[in-house]
Amino acid sequence: MILIYDFKIPAKIKNPETAGSEKDEEIFSDYLLKYFNEKSSEVINDIKIKDFSSKVKIIKKSLDFRQKEPKNVYKVLIKFDFSNKNEDEIINILSGIGIKARKAKYDEEKLFYEENSLDFENKGQNENVGKTYKNQTKKNNRDKPAVLITGMGPAGIFAAVYLLKHGIRPVLIEKGKCVEERIKDVNALMNKGKFNKKSNVVFGEGGAGTFSDGKLTTRKDDAAVSFVLNFLVKMGADKKILVEHKPHVGSDILIDILRNTRNYLTDGGAQIFFEEELKDFETDDNNRIVSAVTDKRNISADFLILACGSNSIDTYEMLKNKKVFLENKPFAVGFRIEHKRDFIDSLFFKGGRNKTDLKFSGVYYNISSKEHGGYSFCMCPGGVVINSSSDENTLSINGMSYSNRNLENSNSAVVTAVRADMIALLDKKEYYSDGGFLSFRKDLEVKTFNAGGGGYGAPYQYTPEYIADVTGKTEKETGLNLNYALKLNSGIKRGNLIPNPSYKPSVKYFNLSELVPDFINRSIAGSLIEFEKKYKGFVSNSVLTAIETGTSAAVRIKRGDDFESLSVKGLYPCGEGSGYSGGIITSAIDGIKCAAAVANKIF
Repeated sequence: MILIYDFKIPAKIKNPETAGSEKDEEIFSDYLLKYFNEKSSEVINDIKIKDFSSKVKIIKKSLDFRQKEPKNVYKVLIKFDFSNKNEDEIINILSGIGIKARKAKYDEEKLFYEENSLDFENKGQNENVGKTYKNQTKKNNRDKPAVLITGMGPAGIFAAVYLLKHGIRPVLIEKGKCVEERIKDVNALMNKGKFNKKSNVVFGEGGAGTFSDGKLTTRKDDAAVSFVLNFLVKMGADKKILVEHKPHVGSDILIDILRNTRNYLTDGGAQIFFEEELKDFETDDNNRIVSAVTDKRNISADFLILACGSNSIDTYEMLKNKKVFLENKPFAVGFRIEHKRDFIDSLFFKGGRNKTDLKFSGVYYNISSKEHGGYSFCMCPGGVVINSSSDENTLSINGMSYSNRNLENSNSAVVTAVRADMIALLDKKEYYSDGGFLSFRKDLEVKTFNAGGGGYGAPYQYTPEYIADVTGKTEKETGLNLNYALKLNSGIKRGNLIPNPSYKPSVKYFNLSELVPDFINRSIAGSLIEFEKKYKGFVSNSVLTAIETGTSAAVRIKRGDDFESLSVKGLYPCGEGSGYSGGIITSAIDGIKCAAAVANKIF
């Protein structure tokens, strides 16, 4: 089987936002055959043309905006039917007419036949995985589940999926509510400033990813990626996520997917308990897990898969008290920068969105500064800035898009790294209480909550004014538009390109440079100036909202190559809260790998 990659087709041939993967195969096949006909009569004469599209499988598609004419870029598997030619000869012919091609790898060939099983094995996993759970319960002389999963984000959910597929029926507990009830609490927060500590944007069924666009991007080249994406499609996601370069589901669609996934798990024999929080665990004389203590009961368990999420500060404190080995891990802090969606689309779409019949809903950008270290993160086209607090009287924010990505503004985090050597130089009394990253993060969130006026309102500022406050420079010195008549709190009519902050329940104008240490301000301000030079209007047509602190876990729960905690036997930290993954896909894969390690121990 041959893999053709980096093959470009003018995007205006078909609208990529509405084309399904089945249609795309036909479009690609027609264009490729036409290309063959133009370039080489040898190729077209030797290919058996009948039903050619059935021999094509698109495994990745992206949009290239870097030229005046936008193009779809394809990565495609083809089962060529040539007369008297082997694969090496076919690849040489394709290379001779300007097509990049190579032999498909084994895992890639499996994608052609849609073989997306979870039977890949962890290093050291034995051939007996897949036996029924009955043997283990008999061995323990009890009928209670041997595996408890705490947390129902991507890691916890996919750990459960794996275990069920191997005959192990886990118990799952989630301190938040099911997604239907969780939505009510999120709406109460956004509309009334009413915060529920256990049911909000970061806690509840689906985890923090439920209200963050449902981005499914990952750099991991792992067999589990295909399984996760195909499982999501079976649960209700659009098939286009299987081929898109930067796939996303949308927070509105994720709600139905989570409900379907919950039914899948319970139908398979898993037990799920919402509004139940892990408070402690018990070990035997060999320091091995024997039970978990929740706020409602004591649950016997041989294995505890800890998928708590990166915002579970109370859980981290419990682990620290239990002498579980934690270490600080670099994370990032910054703001959300917000623009009008039409402006961002025209700025980053080189062809000019009005010069083509191509329709799309929001352009995605990803930019960074080599000189100053700041970078954009978690860009949400046509989305909103939302509350992402994990505790009372603190404020952290995030971005979210619905599936259509068609709201008035686009936003992205603009952040910079925080490392131990950086905060070690700070005044502990002002910035953090015990030198730990978690305390540093919480102190920033408390200051931001107060700056927003309480009630979970958020502080914001016109971006050029923030830069002027940090640098102390004038409009002439920075080259930026520092027209103070554009101050968003002045009551004076603003320019049409300046967005209204989308954050709810409220916003308050504030000097954002007062919220964070100088090293963060210098990095972000310097990076923004650099972005403005490259993308004219990126700074002058934007506003900043504070504060983004939840880009990743600020600590790591140390574990071995077998995914088991180095401190406690039977404890398996996984997902974003473990400090070993970030984002929906990588967390889901981490949950699968941890579950596979547990299954290996059971059997």
